[in-house]
Amino acid sequence: MIEINLIADKLHQMHVNHGQLAWTKFTTGYDFGIEESHKKMMDFMKDKNSYETILKYRGQSLDPIDGRRVEIMYKAFKPYHLSDAVNELALKIQKKTNELSHILNTFRFKLDGETVTSVDLAQILSNEPDQSIRKKAYLAKNQINQPMIDGGFLDLIEMRKEMAKLNGFDNFVAYKLDQEELSIDIFDTWISQVHDLLPEIEKTRFEFAKKYLDADEIMPWDEAFIENQLAPALSKKVDMTQYYTHISSLFGIFGFNLDDYNITYDLFPRANKSEWGYNFPIDTQKDSRILANVKNQFHEYGVLLHETGHGVHSFLNDPQEKILNMGISGIVTEGIANLFGGMLYDPLFYKPLFGEATDDISEQFSQLKKWKRVNALRAVARIFFDQRFYITENKSLEDVYKMYWQVQEDVLKQSPGDYEPPWAFLIHHTTHPIYLHNYFMGDVTCEMLKGVFTKKYDVENISDKPLEFGKFLYEEVVKPSGRFTYSDLFERISGSSFNLNYMKE
Repeated sequence: MIEINLIADKLHQMHVNHGQLAWTKFTTGYDFGIEESHKKMMDFMKDKNSYETILKYRGQSLDPIDGRRVEIMYKAFKPYHLSDAVNELALKIQKKTNELSHILNTFRFKLDGETVTSVDLAQILSNEPDQSIRKKAYLAKNQINQPMIDGGFLDLIEMRKEMAKLNGFDNFVAYKLDQEELSIDIFDTWISQVHDLLPEIEKTRFEFAKKYLDADEIMPWDEAFIENQLAPALSKKVDMTQYYTHISSLFGIFGFNLDDYNITYDLFPRANKSEWGYNFPIDTQKDSRILANVKNQFHEYGVLLHETGHGVHSFLNDPQEKILNMGISGIVTEGIANLFGGMLYDPLFYKPLFGEATDDISEQFSQLKKWKRVNALRAVARIFFDQRFYITENKSLEDVYKMYWQVQEDVLKQSPGDYEPPWAFLIHHTTHPIYLHNYFMGDVTCEMLKGVFTKKYDVENISDKPLEFGKFLYEEVVKPSGRFTYSDLFERISGSSFNLNYMKE
């Protein structure tokens, strides 16, 4: 395996360099050679000698772990040895993705003629009692739709469709799921499961609409406002310059000392900086970086906790296992991040910020979590919208809108609205297609892990024994995750196959 490990070492160093360039691009808008870096990696993975070495080991009788390592390398290198057409198309896709991500990262919305950040819009949506103003703020996000179409977003979709065909798949969704070692039929029952629960979901939403809006339905621009009505503490002003003290304290309770990890934070909005939240796991156990955009409200800690969860995960992985680390499912990484993001509502985190008199806040967050649980399955519509791009012919922005409303009807039985829905602002459609399921499935995984742990340790919450849970997370999830496909890891821990029922309990 020495030869295989040497190949992996070289590839890893290229990924480190690419991650550094991506960090600069997303935090400053400057591109110091992302496309060149990508081409360098492609040229390396096209090397016939390296591929033949991988094939040689793949043909040998190996122990299960070495067999897993070789299979991961094979899946990574195989696409670059199909044809010149595939490799040429891959470069075109990367070039167009880079162009479109630049448009997204540098675009700024306008509201009443004034430039506003995504953070500004989020605060309006949470706090503004006037529904018409909230609607205006929500729809401001559709301003990026046409620029993305004009920039060639639909051309990118067509290129990805062609890439799937050249790789022998019926569509791009199947192609991406194969890369993630997920079965194409994993989503087959999701819509029917959502439909089974829709009456209960809609009944609860109607009750909340009456109570907080004096209306019959909840519109997209009402969602954050209702959350803030349920839990006004979300908008409580905090001093974000003290972020590290509070975040490191929480992770320390679970046995993870942030002082031992080299995690860099870039937190405050500025021109040409991406308005999303990211973790850049540059180099395992050496360098992890977090991009976020915050101002002064408590709910913004949710992003920092999520991304720090990613950062801690990258430092818990074994730097000597470069190949197995490549095999860690995105569902696992997002699940761990979501788990810590959800600690926003746990007394372990918010009590030190708000003081001891937090009984009212505890009740607020209890109600908020019930609300979020009711609406959790609605995320399935967003997942299917992302997938529908690759099985639908869209020639214009109007076609995309039609597709959007069709998905809403198919999944949520919702009639088309009289507005142009924002969608292109969600960067995943551009840079990480067929990825949104990772967040939702990560949430399902979190619920499974909590259930397994609380039953094993006879406690009500993971926060009752945080040190034990930290060890459980490391031993049962982090340490073995690269050795197994996601489905196998889920079943190994839970004793059952993946199921949305974990979100119903």
